[in-house]
Amino acid sequence: MRLVFYIVVGALLAGCYTPGAGVPQPQPRPNLGQYQVPLNQRPTPTRRIPDEDLCRSRLYIGLVGQHEGGIVFATLPGRTRVMKPAELEINQDDFLADMNPDPPLVEVREYLSGQTLYTPAIRAVSRVDELGPIIRDRLTIELDGQGYVRELSCR
Repeated sequence: MRLVFYIVVGALLAGCYTPGAGVPQPQPRPNLGQYQVPLNQRPTPTRRIPDEDLCRSRLYIGLVGQHEGGIVFATLPGRTRVMKPAELEINQDDFLADMNPDPPLVEVREYLSGQTLYTPAIRAVSRVDELGPIIRDRLTIELDGQGYVRELSCR
């Protein structure tokens, strides 16, 4: 009976014993011996294309100030529209033109998505207020009178 008592008490004491229970654990100094994740490998949230820049016009902001002869429009992805100021070569009465000036005319060239030819799909002269519907995923390149890129927008 005593033997059973000693075995039970020994088993209980062995279960309570943990090595190093009374020894304090060393605390490392801050930022020493700890792995630091490099800044370029830290996770970042996925960037979303803003609603106002669906055509990614910010990627092509470097085109501003360049001449249209240096731009290969067929390599621009998606739909592209080029607008350039234009004039009609007809004689108008100067007196009536001063009274009611017409809105400025623009030459519009439309490049379609996936077009491999360098020639534009549509070339037309129209009034500024009759350009048609706004298409948010179409890159619009506005040129000045000399053919230099003045502005990029999505419309």
